[in-house]
Amino acid sequence: MAIRHNIKQAEIGEQLTLSIEKGEGFSEWKDGSRMLVDSDQLSFIYVMETEDDLVYISLPEQFWGQLSEALSKELPVVLKTAEEDHSFELSALHSELSYLLENIKGNSNYGDNMLEAVERLFPANSK
Repeated sequence: MAIRHNIKQAEIGEQLTLSIEKGEGFSEWKDGSRMLVDSDQLSFIYVMETEDDLVYISLPEQFWGQLSEALSKELPVVLKTAEEDHSFELSALHSELSYLLENIKGNSNYGDNMLEAVERLFPANSK
């Protein structure tokens, strides 16, 4: 069963830093290099892996403005917890998110709410 963590904070500087609550074995996680869509929760999911499980990092709509800015400025995206010094660069976020945005554009299969939110919050990618 996948473990799910929600982003709690997003800060833009020279990179986009995404913060979650402490994740069990965080320093042992590996980048899964793929993303999913949770259109029911209006969220993109970045997949991390452990030896035995998948870890879903939920990027809810409230942080899409920062994601859009990071994508358009080609800023690195880093995942961290408040409790640990360890962090991960989410190496596939730009390519995976761009791919998903292209698939969602004009596609009602993701639901009207998802389509509207993507077109509103990722205007540079929704032409």
